[in-house]
Amino acid sequence: MKVIGTPGHTPDAIALLDEKNGLLFTGDSFYLGPIYLYRPETDLDAYVASMQKLAAMAPHLQLLLPSHNTPVADPSYLPKVVAAIQQVRRGEVKPVLTDGKHEYVFEGFSFLMK
Repeated sequence: MKVIGTPGHTPDAIALLDEKNGLLFTGDSFYLGPIYLYRPETDLDAYVASMQKLAAMAPHLQLLLPSHNTPVADPSYLPKVVAAIQQVRRGEVKPVLTDGKHEYVFEGFSFLMK
């Protein structure tokens, strides 16, 4: 098992890679449903860099094993997350106000932000 630093959601976030079986435990960096990116310790630049690192691994993965909601997800979501967060940061997506947070909704996941 390989430990991969994935700061962004929080400074100490990690993912775990089982290269032999093509499994990536994504921790809190990715899961289906609303991904929390509104905490004071969230660093969006670091999150984008971390997700780009994980997305580069997608062609070599069989399954994602997220920490929340659905127990497995397809690795094809990782490049979609990168594209989505970049669209949000460029102001190309309009948010929905949800519990005082801005929710940017995409197919299968969303970002909850300030």
